[in-house]
Amino acid sequence: MNNTTALSVDNMNLADAMGFQISASSAQKNSLCRVKPMILQEINQETKKIVSSPVFQMKRDEEEVYCRKMVVRLFVERQRWEKWDSAANTTQRTVMAANLKSDLKDSLGTFNLNRGGFVEDFNALSEDRKQFIRSIKSCKVMMGMTTLIEPFYEGGEPATGFNEETPFIMDVKNRDSKKNIQHSVEKLMRKGLTPAEHTITLTGEAKDMPNGKYIVIHSSLGDLIGFADGDNDILKDCVEYVQRSNEYILNKWDEANVENLSSEDAKIINSIVDVQEVD
Repeated sequence: MNNTTALSVDNMNLADAMGFQISASSAQKNSLCRVKPMILQEINQETKKIVSSPVFQMKRDEEEVYCRKMVVRLFVERQRWEKWDSAANTTQRTVMAANLKSDLKDSLGTFNLNRGGFVEDFNALSEDRKQFIRSIKSCKVMMGMTTLIEPFYEGGEPATGFNEETPFIMDVKNRDSKKNIQHSVEKLMRKGLTPAEHTITLTGEAKDMPNGKYIVIHSSLGDLIGFADGDNDILKDCVEYVQRSNEYILNKWDEANVENLSSEDAKIINSIVDVQEVD
């Protein structure tokens, strides 16, 4: 009879210790479904006119569904600065942190997207500088579990398969929405509860702006739920998402600052030779 003994390495994944790696194509996908507050153009069934409806869009794999109300339990919250870069056709971002009070490395290789720190007299700045600072937005990233209320597909057909809680991630960007959600979170914290133990109900309101409309999220407390089976796994997924995202930004920061390496570091990098293997 063969006696087998499990191999273990303290505080280390066994596959990592042995040097095995999983390919990017077969790596486990992120379990968090992206939720986006947005304005949906719909046809009012009574007036037959096109109306702008505030909704939440959820993407799960290749499926897109919408709802007008969602119930959430929040597990992780982080903040970052971000700015649309038209030249690069991408959004430049800082790493995510608990707050925006420190200098955060960004994908440009700078800090805070060159926004700078606290400005005592904003009005004293030049108009160009004011516009530049305004172009850099603060974003609150929220992760946890959500239940979509009466979800539907574009066109109005009811969506099926969304009755259970779903792991989600959502970016909240406008000031009023962040303030409203924070108000509900603070209510729970004052009661000695975490936002993962209690549901929060989110709805949207369409607001006008010069070039269109945007959605303001309204927030209200729901029910005390407590912790559920599997919450630890979801919390782990949320934390790992933050780590992976920050690692990507930090790598971009390092790439942009490679010329600023010390001579010793530069020698080490230059001594690395890529060897081509022959089949």
